Amino acid sequence: MSQISNKYLRAAVGGMLVVGVTLAAGTQQSQAQVKWPKYFSVITPIVGSSNHSLGVAWSTAFSADTGVRVRILPTSSGYARTEWLNINQGRLTVYQPSDFYDQMDSVEGYAKRTAGPSDTCAMFVLSVTPWGYMVRGDSKIKTVDDIKSSTKAVFYSGSTFISNGMRALLVLAGVKESEVQKVEVGGYGANTKVVTEGRGEVSFTSPVSGTSYAAEATPNSIRWLNVPANHKNFAAYRELSAGYVLTKAKSGVKTAIGVSMDHAFQSYHVRGNEDADFVYNLAKWMDQNHDKYKKKFRHAPMMSLVSLKAYLAAGILEPFHPGTIRYLKEIGIWTAAHQKRNDTIVRLMKNRIKVFNGAMDAAYGAKVLTDTPNDKWKAFLADYKKKNGVTMKFSKELEAALK
Repeated sequence: MSQISNKYLRAAVGGMLVVGVTLAAGTQQSQAQVKWPKYFSVITPIVGSSNHSLGVAWSTAFSADTGVRVRILPTSSGYARTEWLNINQGRLTVYQPSDFYDQMDSVEGYAKRTAGPSDTCAMFVLSVTPWGYMVRGDSKIKTVDDIKSSTKAVFYSGSTFISNGMRALLVLAGVKESEVQKVEVGGYGANTKVVTEGRGEVSFTSPVSGTSYAAEATPNSIRWLNVPANHKNFAAYRELSAGYVLTKAKSGVKTAIGVSMDHAFQSYHVRGNEDADFVYNLAKWMDQNHDKYKKKFRHAPMMSLVSLKAYLAAGILEPFHPGTIRYLKEIGIWTAAHQKRNDTIVRLMKNRIKVFNGAMDAAYGAKVLTDTPNDKWKAFLADYKKKNGVTMKFSKELEAALK
């Protein structure tokens, strides 16, 4: 994102407590005129996470309004959310740009056919979500420079953007990952809990998560580390944490308010071949019926056109679905410049899909196992990508293409 992104992100975060005004002209959507499916599923992070609670909030109002049954499917792994979308276990799932980048780069759990690069598109913005470094309230760690090789750093391998977030902190602090004391956990909830219990000293998590509210209520409470933009290692930090904007937190637990940390635009994604009418009608319903669910969860006010417009203004980092684009054109906020940017992202995405599928097929012929990440497959994939012109991270490739 460019430096100007901060301006729009601050506007979105600052406006989260303000009712978003619908820009669509005319009357509200008539549900009798819409051909909805009988039911569909929405894939979310774990129970207790902000996005799970948000899914329950809007889907309850949606079902009451339309009669459509919506099932919320929580999963603890970012890889699983992508995989479940790809294999049609659900029609919507939660993404942020770093998820999309990791998928396009086919790293770790995304290096398998069911979770690898695929045609996936954003259909509505959920929130502008802060992500930061949490320590216990009585911790001796006061700044990022207090992170040492003796620090017990929490790593959650079920999500590349969370594990990369911790790696970014270590780079910022000038500490090698191989030297630090790693505390590995198997779930997002444990990623926070081990800090309050004293088994870990610092974790990368979100102040808006239910787990953070529970942590703040513990006897020692919690604190958040300020990320200084003028730090000598900030450029190296940003290399590992692409797709974010650094600004002061205005949402989440009280201990996080005013602390400088990264923020991400989070969206619902659908498959690229999802029915355009379904996406159009759902995006329209989410916008026009915001009043029906904005008070059902503390962070539901952010799921509005205020956040979506801020993302468009900052510069989208993932493709939008044609059904959503149709609605945004209808209400006059999708421009030729947005379409050009979207087309560029789609072109790069399709190339990544083509190269990855080619690598999968070639690996099959070479009898290289690809069902789970392994060193032989990683080396084979890296070599195949290089031979087929994929020589940089997707974030860097996109940045260069958009200049």
